Amino acid sequence: MAVDTKKTEAPKGEESQTYTFVTVCKSDDLPEGEVQQLKARNKEIAVGRLVGGQLFAVGGRCSHLFARLGKGTLNGTNLKCPWHNAEFDVTDGCVAKWVQDSMLLKAVYDATLPAFMKRGIPTYEIKEENGDVLVAVD
Repeated sequence: MAVDTKKTEAPKGEESQTYTFVTVCKSDDLPEGEVQQLKARNKEIAVGRLVGGQLFAVGGRCSHLFARLGKGTLNGTNLKCPWHNAEFDVTDGCVAKWVQDSMLLKAVYDATLPAFMKRGIPTYEIKEENGDVLVAVD
């Protein structure tokens, strides 16, 4: 796969660095309502297409116990972690629902995990061009 050298502004929330769009897959490889675990410049990312066609790219690991989010499932704009069902909004990376399974596990996590383990995930700028899906990474 060739690397596109066009520069873009930084992903959401960061404005000081310059990022490069990198081809991560073909447009046809991302059907609506699905997500995949991919790599862009050695960064694990979860890339998907919402119902309605909007693309998204987020950090590929859950902030809880680092499960691969590309193996998760979509529910609207929420991406559900495959391990403990925490959900992240793919439009902004924020935690939509914290760990859900089981009630005992949820209670233990809520009482014992430090706040930094309940953080959101990074989001990346994404676009389609000439049948390719490109993600902006550093």
